[in-house]
Amino acid sequence: MEKYKIGIIGYGGFGKFLHHWWNQLENVTVQAVADSGQHHQHVENCRVYHNYKELLEDREIDIVSIVPPPELHAGMACEAMLAGKHVLLEKPAATSREDAERILEVQKQTGRSITVDHMIRYNPIIRAFMKIGGSGALGELRHAVVNNYAQDESLPAEHWFWDETVSGGIMVEHGVHFFDIINALGRQHYKDVKGAWQFRNDKQRDRVAALVTYDQGLTASYYHAFSGPGFFEQTTILLAYDLARIEIEGWMPMKGKLHAVTESKNAEAFKSIPGWKETKRESLADAGDDSRPEGWGEGSEGPASDQNTITAGGTQYEADQVIHGTFEIQQTKGEVYGKCVQEILLDLIENIEDKNHKPSITIHDAVEALEIALLASSATA
Repeated sequence: MEKYKIGIIGYGGFGKFLHHWWNQLENVTVQAVADSGQHHQHVENCRVYHNYKELLEDREIDIVSIVPPPELHAGMACEAMLAGKHVLLEKPAATSREDAERILEVQKQTGRSITVDHMIRYNPIIRAFMKIGGSGALGELRHAVVNNYAQDESLPAEHWFWDETVSGGIMVEHGVHFFDIINALGRQHYKDVKGAWQFRNDKQRDRVAALVTYDQGLTASYYHAFSGPGFFEQTTILLAYDLARIEIEGWMPMKGKLHAVTESKNAEAFKSIPGWKETKRESLADAGDDSRPEGWGEGSEGPASDQNTITAGGTQYEADQVIHGTFEIQQTKGEVYGKCVQEILLDLIENIEDKNHKPSITIHDAVEALEIALLASSATA
């Protein structure tokens, strides 16, 4: 087994987190780190550079992980590929469409492998719903709602996060994760983007929203607020399929619940969702439809006993069961996060070894999420 040598540029908290989890892999070793600050004073068993260009000149390094603030991502990624390195780039891929295009050009020019750390695609809950949704068992995804209430206690006004020339703003620095998740679940491409926001003051745009329509009928709304105490930090993703309603909790998805109308054979797929627990199952004929009050007229008494179909969005589906259930990953958030960053690195390595292998997150996927984020940051309804 070939052992890949990794260099990490940017050795703050997240760089250290990557180092910890990647060093547990059998075919990987973190060989060097580069950081212009004081984060790397006590790094053991690897070379330390004060200038990232020195790391890029290190001939032993195979893969470069790029983790500094977003404004530096695109330039460093291009330099790394031109230096012959493969790249695992922290999200967002860039802070402008022009810089993203430059990455695509250099990747094509050099043939180096590159992916972007949209690690939530590797979360087992998201992976399960990507597979189940792709099978058609849930019908079409029609509506998605992402609500992210984040704490700002660790983000003082002078933090680079609030300088949009550095971070790109909340939608670019943070929202790209969620644009990418909905892109992956819906398997659709954006058609139109509207944005809205509020400023705390002339430096902090701390509450942002977007409404995105897609080319096959999906509509999604996104809200991100970095404006509250940690007590209220919460992320929810609501998914409305023709045949299911799903609620997922956590910016790193950890648990949720499902309510679905389906065929018995399709219900077996739900067992692939981590920690799946079926809480209720009844036949479609016995399930009550209380969308209309009693006495309203035709349809207020629920499905007829011989009915084995359901219509949604003008499409008729075969169905005979109504199922309720919950799911939850039985690990800590840190363990799930760590496993995700391991898997994205292994996915990149597989692409390095076999160019026909398509990573779960491609550079083109990352650029599409960035495009939505940029439009949401500049477009108004």
